[in-house]
Amino acid sequence: MRALIAVDLLWLVPGRVGGSEEYAVRTLLSYARHGSSDLRPVVFLSDQAAEEHPDLGRFFDLETRPLANQRRWRRVAAEMTWLAGRVRRLDAVHHFGGRIPIRTGRRVAVTVHDLQPLDHPENFSMAKRYYLGRALPRSIQRADLVVTVSELVGEAVGRRFGVDGSRLATVSAGVKCVASTPTTPVDPPTVLYPAATYPHKRHELLIRAFEYLADDHPTVRLLLTGGAGRSESAIRNSVASSRHLGRIDRPGRIPARDLAERMRDATVVAFPSAYEGFGLPVLESMAAGVPVLVADGTPAADLTGPRCRVAADAGALEWASRLRTVLDDVTLRQDLAVDGLERATAYGCEATAEALDQAWRRLVGHRRY
Repeated sequence: MRALIAVDLLWLVPGRVGGSEEYAVRTLLSYARHGSSDLRPVVFLSDQAAEEHPDLGRFFDLETRPLANQRRWRRVAAEMTWLAGRVRRLDAVHHFGGRIPIRTGRRVAVTVHDLQPLDHPENFSMAKRYYLGRALPRSIQRADLVVTVSELVGEAVGRRFGVDGSRLATVSAGVKCVASTPTTPVDPPTVLYPAATYPHKRHELLIRAFEYLADDHPTVRLLLTGGAGRSESAIRNSVASSRHLGRIDRPGRIPARDLAERMRDATVVAFPSAYEGFGLPVLESMAAGVPVLVADGTPAADLTGPRCRVAADAGALEWASRLRTVLDDVTLRQDLAVDGLERATAYGCEATAEALDQAWRRLVGHRRY
């Protein structure tokens, strides 16, 4: 007998919720390809999100609602009314957006991507800080199962809220495939940073580092992809005032296929973010055979080997020096890329699907037959 799992994606505003959008879609599609047939997810989302991610409709039963969900209150209202009424006929509900609505039903799981609203509230607007500062702890305490995107986030949830292992599960996003060999970068040499412009991503640090790097490398370019976040205005001004303005490209948020192509062409991926729940762009770079440099102290750095890690408190000069070494040393680039390929093999779609399958079975008490 099948167990029916309601999957709440009503919070998903395409292009506006950062890495949690990619995580949710990728995790579900991994389950579609490698999950069990006796657990049946039913995905609830806005018609806009369904249109943006058509693969969800190819693999899952969808229930969509016309929803101008750029406004949080509309999303919350839809979850407490429309969604709450529909999940009563299902066996459990999994809220992928980090919080549980006040009204819900059945056994409930929540995915916690990170604790940034509590650890660094200064990165959020006053309204969002107030809302998440209350909704996140309440959701963690109410959930029958708390799903985290990395072991480190799970450990932090356990310590902070006294959640024991029986209510915790880790489901990390995976990659479809891992390249067999490192990429061959194209000219001109390019430093890529794929991230939305939120304060903790530290774009300005990388832009300052590029200033020093470009002084010595007359052709190197900086490519910044990703949507606009709260630091967008400051980043735009930093780029505009750069003495190497002509060598900084900002195409904004681009389709996943285009990003994968630009990633394969890059010489190195730089990831100075100071706060991550997991670090999917780092894993994607490793799986593509591209060397990465990552700020230490986050789950993203834990994906890599020691030689890829830059000290958490490193400034622009040190980042420039490390990038210069990777650009100039072909052997080092190859070694970093090969090591990344080997490490990425542990994060395939099959592993993601298995972890989600186990989490859902714990949630509904449904054994595998």
